[in-house]
Amino acid sequence: MTTLLAILLTVIAQAPGNTSAQGAGAVPLIIPKGPLQRTEMVKHRFKMTVSINYQPQSASKADWVLPLIANGPWSTLDPKDFKVELSAGSDLIALNGQDNFTAPTALGGGELRVPVPPVNTFPLQFTVEANVATWSSDLDNEAAMQIGWPSRWPAQVTKLTKPSPLIESSATIITDTVEQLTRGQVRSVPPLQAAKLIVQDACSKFKVGETRMMIGQQGQLRGIAVVGAEAAAKAGSGSPADLVCICVAMLRAAGLPARPVIGIGTGAARRLDEFGVWAEVYLPECGWTPFDPDKLRQQSIRTLDATQPWEHFGTMRQLQRRIPLSWSFAPENGSTAFDSWSVWGWTRFLPSADFPATITGTTIQTKSGPFSLLPQRPVPSSIRLERK
Repeated sequence: MTTLLAILLTVIAQAPGNTSAQGAGAVPLIIPKGPLQRTEMVKHRFKMTVSINYQPQSASKADWVLPLIANGPWSTLDPKDFKVELSAGSDLIALNGQDNFTAPTALGGGELRVPVPPVNTFPLQFTVEANVATWSSDLDNEAAMQIGWPSRWPAQVTKLTKPSPLIESSATIITDTVEQLTRGQVRSVPPLQAAKLIVQDACSKFKVGETRMMIGQQGQLRGIAVVGAEAAAKAGSGSPADLVCICVAMLRAAGLPARPVIGIGTGAARRLDEFGVWAEVYLPECGWTPFDPDKLRQQSIRTLDATQPWEHFGTMRQLQRRIPLSWSFAPENGSTAFDSWSVWGWTRFLPSADFPATITGTTIQTKSGPFSLLPQRPVPSSIRLERK
C-alpha cells in the first residue's frame, strides 16, 4: 500500500481524456492547456494540526475526513512522506497517509479518511504533513478571447455548474442578478469575457469587511468566516470568502463551471496561518483558470476592460506561493463540519446549536440550553496551518 497514491495518480494521468497524458485534442480536465500555462514551480511542505477540544454531543463512529487536492491544475501532492498522526493524551497513532487516502477523482480530488477509535480523553488531535508542488499561472488573454463556447461541457465538470454547499447558484438573488447583467445573452461574448464581466459585477457591488477568519478569544484559528453566496448577496457585505462564493455561484448560474479553492495563503494577511480562499473557472481549451476576487476588488476592478488582460485573473504570478488544499469548505454537504467551516469534517459538535457555533463569553447557546466551555479550552476546535 505504500505506493498506492503514486499508482492512482499514474492511472489518472493515463486515463482517456485526461490531460495528464494529453494529446492535441485532449480535454484539459486537470493540467492547463493552450493559452493557459503553468509557469514557476515551488515545492512546499505543509503541516495542518486540528485540535478537537470536546467530545461531540452525539457519539460518532464516522471517519475523520480531510478533502485534499491530490492532482490539481496548479498543485500536485507528493505521495512520499505523507504523514498522519492521531493523538489523545499520551496515546499516539502514526499512520502512512497514502494508506488512508481515497482514489482521486477524474478532476484530481481525493479524501484523507482516518478511522477514529473510541476516545475518552480530549483534546483529540490530528496532524497531517505532506509535500506539495505548486505553480504560478499565465494566461494568453488574446488567444483565450478567440475561443468560443463549447456545444457542451465535459461530463466531469458539468456538476460544477450546479449548486453546492455555500454556492447557492440557483438562489433567486443570484439568478436574477446574472439575468439582469447578461440580459439572457451570456453566450454573445467569449467565455473568458463573460466570466470577467460576471466577476467584475460581483466585486463592484459587494462590500468586503475586515473579518476574514473565525478567531477564538485567545487567538485560535477556528475556521473560515463564510456564510455563503445567497446570504452574503442578500446582506450585500461579508468576508473575502463570501465574495468568492458569490463569484462562483454567479458563474455557475451563467452556465460556466467554477469552484472555490481553499488553501494556505501567502502570509500577506495579519496572520501567517490563515486559510486563503480564491477561485477557478473552467474555460474551454484552457482548463481551470485561477482568479482572486479579493485582489481584483482591491485594484479597482470596476474600471477594467474585460477584453484586456487582468492581473489576478488567469495570470497569477504569485500563485505558486499559495498551497491549494481543497475545492470545498467541508466534506460532501457540510453536515460533518464540527463547529465551523475549516475544510475537515467528522461529526457536528452540537447539532442543536447554530452552525457555525457562536461563542458568547464562555458559552454556546443550544435549543436545550447553554453549553459551557472550559477556560483552558475556550473553543470547540482549532486549526493550525504551517509551512515547513
